[in-house]
Amino acid sequence: MRDEHTPSAQEGPAIPSPKRPLNPWIRTYLKRSHAGRPDAKGLGALRPVEPAARREGKPLLGEDQVYVMKYGEEYHPAWCHIVSDKWSTAPRGLLVTLLADVGTRARCQECDRSLKSVTESFAKEHERSPGPDRQPDTAIPLRVVGFSHGILFLAAGPKYQEVLKQTAVEPATPLLVDGRRHGMLLRVDASRQEPLLVIQMDPRAKFRNGSYQVRLRLPLQRSATKPYAVDLVEPAARARHAAQPPVADDVGR
Repeated sequence: MRDEHTPSAQEGPAIPSPKRPLNPWIRTYLKRSHAGRPDAKGLGALRPVEPAARREGKPLLGEDQVYVMKYGEEYHPAWCHIVSDKWSTAPRGLLVTLLADVGTRARCQECDRSLKSVTESFAKEHERSPGPDRQPDTAIPLRVVGFSHGILFLAAGPKYQEVLKQTAVEPATPLLVDGRRHGMLLRVDASRQEPLLVIQMDPRAKFRNGSYQVRLRLPLQRSATKPYAVDLVEPAARARHAAQPPVADDVGR
């Protein structure tokens, strides 16, 4: 008797699989990045870096960092209206890079005009009303009241509450130790009797217990609503301040 043979799927010519168009999302994911390549305009290699910090999603510049556009011909050392418009319309096209890597990109003239006009306007206002209440302390002493999970808490004396109420915190305000950035000031809480400064420490920096001080200046932002801004926070001179005792891991309530 002749056995009937049912052909298996492995016998015979292979059935070609239908060619499906590549999903556009997959194509975008697989597309090689052009970061680090010279652009067509010959401006130099674009090497994005992580910003020093972010506030409400916005990238904040750190030391020697500037803003660049993916296809722009300028670099921006400040948050001018061009950077603001780019963030509002196409935030992915706004990048942060090192000043040394801007290539042949030109410095933004609008950034310089904005910083100059704001500084001059506040300087003129300061000249018109140079009363004692307009003169901030050159250095306000601070003491450590807590350090926990990379957050440093510094307190000022009650007599500095009023001036700190009139002080703004601008982006990327640093904590400098021996000329190096060890952290960034997040906010100033002047609603307390002893105003509190909250600082995010750099994870690579070593915590230093002791006395600190905060320096004030005129604001740089055009939209500033307060007469003063924090310039920087730094350790106080050890010769004039005794070392503080060790602190607990949380802020005293």
